[in-house]
Amino acid sequence: MSAVDVPSVGDLLAERYRLEEHLGGANGHRQLWRGVDVLLHRSVAVVLRSPGGDEAAPTMTAAVAASRAHVDSMVDVYDAVDEGRFAYVVREWVNGSSLQGVLERQPLASGHALELVASVADAVAALHDGGVTHGDLHPGSVLLSEDDRVMVTEPRNEPGNTPVGDVRALGATLYACLTGAWPRVVPAENTGLPDAPTDEWGRTIDAGAVVAAVPETLSRLTADLLDTAEAPPSAAELAIELRRLAETGGARPSASGDTRLSPRSPLDAIGEESASKSPASPPAGMKRLAVIAAIVAGVVFAGVVASALIWGGGDPGSDENALGLTGEDTSSSEEPPEDEAEVAAPTEAELSPEDLRVIDPPPGTRTELEGVANVIDGTSSTGWSTDTYNAPAFGDLKPGMGILIDLGEAREVASVRVQMTSAGATVGLLSGDEDPGDSSSGDQAIVDSFTTLTEPVEDADTNIELQAGGEAARYVVVWITNLPPSSGGYKVTISEINVFVR
Repeated sequence: MSAVDVPSVGDLLAERYRLEEHLGGANGHRQLWRGVDVLLHRSVAVVLRSPGGDEAAPTMTAAVAASRAHVDSMVDVYDAVDEGRFAYVVREWVNGSSLQGVLERQPLASGHALELVASVADAVAALHDGGVTHGDLHPGSVLLSEDDRVMVTEPRNEPGNTPVGDVRALGATLYACLTGAWPRVVPAENTGLPDAPTDEWGRTIDAGAVVAAVPETLSRLTADLLDTAEAPPSAAELAIELRRLAETGGARPSASGDTRLSPRSPLDAIGEESASKSPASPPAGMKRLAVIAAIVAGVVFAGVVASALIWGGGDPGSDENALGLTGEDTSSSEEPPEDEAEVAAPTEAELSPEDLRVIDPPPGTRTELEGVANVIDGTSSTGWSTDTYNAPAFGDLKPGMGILIDLGEAREVASVRVQMTSAGATVGLLSGDEDPGDSSSGDQAIVDSFTTLTEPVEDADTNIELQAGGEAARYVVVWITNLPPSSGGYKVTISEINVFVR
């Protein structure tokens, strides 16, 4: 290792793994390298994290669990070393493509999408059995090898990740396979795909409405997996259900006999609750209306693209014939129901950085004010973060912290969507008609005078929709009173906020 804490080409780790090429994560705390095991004379991928020590402990734990998973769809993990300044995981080098690279060009046929995600679910189930979560599931972290294997990259297992979050990410990956778009209801970094289309309430449009060839049963299953109001199955249960559907290309299984694994499966809602949902009732998710055409392009791949593609930094390649890619123009659009003209549908409020500020009441020191503009920049890879505290309630030092949003005038607030990088926070909404001023005393006045718009949600998921019921307000505060666990304490990062008004 070089004298300074920056890896470089030629460095030898553990007297065995020589770094050959830096592939992603430029100067960040997580980097991907192509390396060589000089003892066994084979190529390896080295995922290096800086610093090591306590902050890298979840990664090391996950690497051990992955090495013991013994499932074909998980990359082989060879080694995990914590050297203090660095910690690194050494895994097999996969020649092939990322799923992201394929979906950027064209979605998959339903049967192949089901089989692929079932293989990913196998890997996730094995990790859950080992007591860890993956925490980084998206098309960029799924590799398609030259010998037609589906390979899931090593887990991150960072604090705040949950098995439920992994299963929802499996649902999002299935949706992406079917449509070529990523549903923002499941935050992910660097998917390389466009956002999934949403209806006028911000709910992700069902896969079958985007790509007509997607069977209704499969479309409803995907919608259930993305619905935070639905309790998802386990990853193992989901893998079984997906393979059952794959036998019929995604069509409804036979009604005779036991066609469902357990009542916890989202398939239990198909044909019953899902069919009775009225499109005139605002659903859980809310964003602006959009329509997307299916990705239709010739897929011609040349050469070998390595597993560095999980960082979104290369030109992916693969063998299209082995993947069952579809070629139809399956674009579609939705017409709103006629009776919706009587009630204005919620729309997303346009916000600028000047409309936001951090609320840090006394005895807060107002040193955590930077980065608030990142919560409206349209990407989940950036955000605003608190400091790390030694207790969930901001170290028992202050009543909470929040982000004040100025809507410019009194508006009927339908809901506020909050995306966070970790689950476990307590989050609610406050509202008021006047801003007492950007100062410590002004922040205290907000705590004292603003009313509760939405009751706090305890142990919140990473993506929540806070319903406001249409109450009029000019100022809304996303108010946090308890923080989720983080490395070395308690901390929250809010990556995106969307406000929906009438």
